[in-house]
Amino acid sequence: MKYQLQPESAVLDNSGLTISEGWVIVYNVDAKGEFLQATYQYLPIGVGLPANAYLEAPQSVKDNQAIIHDGQQWTYPKDLRGTKIYSIETGGETILQEVGEIPDGFTELKPTSEFDSWDGKKWQFDKNKQHQYEVNQASIKKNQLLAEAASQLSYLQDAVDSQIASEQEMQLLAEWKKYRVLVNRIDVEQAPNIDWPNDPTI
Repeated sequence: MKYQLQPESAVLDNSGLTISEGWVIVYNVDAKGEFLQATYQYLPIGVGLPANAYLEAPQSVKDNQAIIHDGQQWTYPKDLRGTKIYSIETGGETILQEVGEIPDGFTELKPTSEFDSWDGKKWQFDKNKQHQYEVNQASIKKNQLLAEAASQLSYLQDAVDSQIASEQEMQLLAEWKKYRVLVNRIDVEQAPNIDWPNDPTI
């Protein structure tokens, strides 16, 4: 033939080595086997395909599928990367990073409040979880109030012990002692229905 109107195609033997030099279309994948792109590759005689490249073309897929080569063949698993998913234990949000189905322990359904619990199929408002949160908040507040009372009492008691307390300081000492007793008596399990005593300085 006087003119070669098409580039010469390489021919590979059964062991994957070129027996006739030329061009081939190769399908490149990354280290995890995910399809990257198709490219033209020139193969001289005696060489094989470059690493992470295949001659067989993959199928086209939908947007929610990936193209993966497992070393033997092309596979087309579900691809939900970028989807927000939620832990059925904590309700915490995360972004799906890996190809495949939603992992066990997660759901695409978003909880409607921080007090929801997963019932196996959907989120349900959990009164016990809300109550425990309120108890924890009340416990933190109680400890803060007791710490503040201890600080005030220490100063006032020092003034009394040193016999330099004013009449107002002696009165405040009695009020802070009463206040600390009242705070100590608070049952945090009654949260949020707690009547907190007034700070003596108010």
